[in-house]
Amino acid sequence: MNRATALKQPRWTSQEIAILIDVYPREGMAGAADALPDRSKKAIEQRAFKLKLRSPIRNDALKPVLGGDRLEQAIALYEGGESFMAIARRMGCSPCAATNAILIALCPRRGYRPATRDATGRLTAESKERLRYMLKKGLKAVEIQLRLGVSAACVAEERRRYNRDLASRDKAPLPPPGAGEQYCGVRIPRARRQSVEAGFRNGFGAHVVSRQTGVSVTTVKKIRRDLVKRLARKGEALPGCDITGKRIAPPKSSMHHIPEASVTAFRARIMAGEPVRHAARAEGIGSCGAYRLRDALRDELAAEGRTLPQPIRLGRGAAQRARGAEADWLPAGRMQEFRALVHAHGQDEAKRLLLERIDAERGEAAAAQAAERARPKTFEEQLARIASGEVGVVAKVPLRRPDYHGTLGGVATGAL
Repeated sequence: MNRATALKQPRWTSQEIAILIDVYPREGMAGAADALPDRSKKAIEQRAFKLKLRSPIRNDALKPVLGGDRLEQAIALYEGGESFMAIARRMGCSPCAATNAILIALCPRRGYRPATRDATGRLTAESKERLRYMLKKGLKAVEIQLRLGVSAACVAEERRRYNRDLASRDKAPLPPPGAGEQYCGVRIPRARRQSVEAGFRNGFGAHVVSRQTGVSVTTVKKIRRDLVKRLARKGEALPGCDITGKRIAPPKSSMHHIPEASVTAFRARIMAGEPVRHAARAEGIGSCGAYRLRDALRDELAAEGRTLPQPIRLGRGAAQRARGAEADWLPAGRMQEFRALVHAHGQDEAKRLLLERIDAERGEAAAAQAAERARPKTFEEQLARIASGEVGVVAKVPLRRPDYHGTLGGVATGAL
């Protein structure tokens, strides 16, 4: 099938464009739809936008998809903790339609004042000012929807118009939604989306990709669904998954991808009677993976007619405290980094390299703090430190000069 036959509609002819240019400015969408019966309203709207046609005739605003008992049921599900996507699946509509209907209905119920509209359903000037004020404050789109009772498209369109207005006056652009906070639903840059997809292509799970990229887990899972669909159209699949995205092999973040050197050292510690958590911390293994490894070792011994040694509790003595401190050498959040070093250099060398890296980072942080303390502070910075309680104000007592009348020389001089 070539490109021409794949098009849903034929190309616009010069006669159709002439009719649109003549009718649309005078009669609006309704007149253009009557004059062009072979074109859908969506096609007419897009062509008029490309031709920069404007009409004084305004169409009525769209009505919410959910209403009546279905809307009340959706609100009950939302207040019960269900997501908008789950509610949309139950109601048989799109997530955007469910979000708009629920938040618009909850606006007056939560005590907010809904935005006022004119006869055609458009926002009044006062409501637009309220919306722009919330945009300047950096509120999330869902928060603005809830406080004004408007749709997501209304918020997005007003953001675009306001940014264009600010750019034309050489003003700073609006802050990002949520004032830069990473939350579910925020639009992320293309580069970060590609980094998320790269993590999935490397075989990692959603939670590991979220920690690596700083993107919320919910957004990461949405990106994965889109990536799975895109790969399925090409007949491809993610590593360890089938074409529908179902996992058929454990991800790299699971216990099966713990380095063999770490597993061997952990099993040796367990056989020596060390507690599971102590041995897991010492070898850089997570708690869940450690207990699964312990259970697998216990099953192996049971098949041989042996039992797993009982763990020897460390106790509270000085030697036991020293052993506990030695096991807690790995800082939180650096387990994946340690595992990558183990795969590349081995267990002992990886520990040495990571400890050197941690010491270097601490030295750099201490040097930066010392330089900051030694740097002369401005008057505003000093006031800020006093306001935060970091430093205090000390009263300076002036030293009095010695009074000659109170000295022996002064008394003798007075006697003369």
